[in-house]
Parts: sequence; C-alpha cells; structure tokens
Amino acid sequence: MALAEMTPGLILILRYGIAVLFFLLAGQYGFKQKFSRKEWLLILGVGVLNFSGSPYFQLKALTYTYAVDVSVMVAFEPLVSALLAVYFLRERMHPFTLLTFGLAILGVLIMSLGKGSGGTLQWFRLWGDSLFLISLLCEGACSITSRHLTQRHSPLRLIAWMILAGFTANLLGNFPLLGFSTLTQISPAGWLNLVWLGFFCSVFCYWVWFSLIQRIPVNQIALSLFLQPILGSALAVVLLKEKMDGRTILGSAFILLTLLIWVFKRRTSLRLGGPQQQNGDVDLVPDLGRRGPMNEVREEPVSMG
Repeated sequence: MALAEMTPGLILILRYGIAVLFFLLAGQYGFKQKFSRKEWLLILGVGVLNFSGSPYFQLKALTYTYAVDVSVMVAFEPLVSALLAVYFLRERMHPFTLLTFGLAILGVLIMSLGKGSGGTLQWFRLWGDSLFLISLLCEGACSITSRHLTQRHSPLRLIAWMILAGFTANLLGNFPLLGFSTLTQISPAGWLNLVWLGFFCSVFCYWVWFSLIQRIPVNQIALSLFLQPILGSALAVVLLKEKMDGRTILGSAFILLTLLIWVFKRRTSLRLGGPQQQNGDVDLVPDLGRRGPMNEVREEPVSMG
C-alpha cells in the first residue's frame, strides 16, 4: 500500500529509519559492545544483505517476473534456510522434517495454480526468478548467522545493529530521494503504513524470530515461514478486497494441517526424549555450539521494556 505514493528506495529509507529511531530511544546502541571483530563483520555484513540487499532484489525481481512466480518461490524460503542450517550449522535434518517441507511446498503450489497467465518462458522472467532466489539466500544467511550470534548476545541488540547497517546502505544508495518536499507529500495513511513496517515488521517480528532461533534449530522453526502465503492471502482479502478461491482455501488448509502434524510430532518427541532428541531429529543445540566459543556465558537478553 505504501508503494502507491512512495518509491521503493524511499520506503526502505523511512521504514528502517523508523526502526533505527526506536532502537536509539530504547538504548540499544552503545560504544561498549561486547562483540568481537569477527562478530562485528558478521553483524554489519548480514545487516546489509538482509535489510538492504534482500528487499532490493525482491523489488527488482518484480519488475521482470510475475507475482505468481514470487508467490510460488516464497515456499522455498524455509527450505533454503533449513538447508543452509544443515550445511553451515551442522544441524541434522530428520526425514520426517524433510517430508513436512515437501508437503508444505505442495500446499503452496496448490494455492498458486491458475493464478498466472500462460505463455512461453522468457529470459527476463527467468532473470527475475533468479533475483528473487538471491533475496532468499540473503534472508537465509541472516537466519544462519543469527542462530550463531544469539547464543552469546541479546537478540534485540543484534537486530538493532543489523538494521542500522541496512539503513545506512539504503541511505547511501537512495539519498537523492530524500527531501523536505518529498516527505511532506506523504499522506497520514502513508506514514501509518511506514510505522507499521518499521516497528511491527522490522522490530517486533525480527525480535520474535531471533528469540525463537536462539532456542530452536533453524531447519525446524523455518517451517513457520510457510504461513506467509496464507497470511498474505488473508490480508489481501481484508485490505485489498480480493476474493479467495477454492485453490487458495485448499492450499491454506493443506499447509496448516502439515504444520499441525509437525508440531504434534515435535511435542511428542520432546516429551519422550527431552531436549536432546532420541529419534535422530535435530538437537535443540547444534553441534557448532558444543565445539566453538558459544559455550561461553552470553549477555543477558535485553527486554523490550
């Protein structure tokens, strides 16, 4: 909705600028940070990738490909995150978890049937799909890095510095778009949308996500990302007055059923085997945490209050 009256570059600046302002008021920035030099490089680098590179590639992809392609490829985001976790964090993926991924992807494909226009595949469309896949890799890198960093540091403080890095990159790349006359042309509804994007989508949602991956393996919590197509369709019905067809309802029910089965399986495994799975599923603490410096005492998480 914000795109109706603002350019993508301006939205990125203002969205993450609002988030940075919140973190500044919350006292999350300071010169005495307990980050090592390697951690600083990870935080700033991933911040630029996830909060500048990823949205840029997504917006750019939509100029080449169709929205239906993007809606299908969103299904691969949790799979990308999970596979990166298996490779970089040495998490072990249980066959049941992999089967759940496949069923959830099938549900998303059911939702997407009949939404696009026919025609032969063209190179520009393939280029757009490739750009969107790159954005998924950026977001997956953020989850993997954060899984490592949240074992030692407060999730909220990590998000603060990552978003500051992304905001700085967006500001440098889109600085000519800023101007007093440009800001005064934004309607009150536009500012409300920006506050929603800046606080809820950028601060609150990422705080919840980082807090979860601090405790749960990435390749398991990534399954919750399959809810994105469902929530997106629901918001389109409520806010944009779009109609939900039978395929959307069937696909949504398929995804929800798959997630409920996975949650039931996980709770049963924890009840029988405790935090360390006895059935070969992923440990709550990855092997990397037992070998590396993550065994050290980490900072106490900073509360939202």
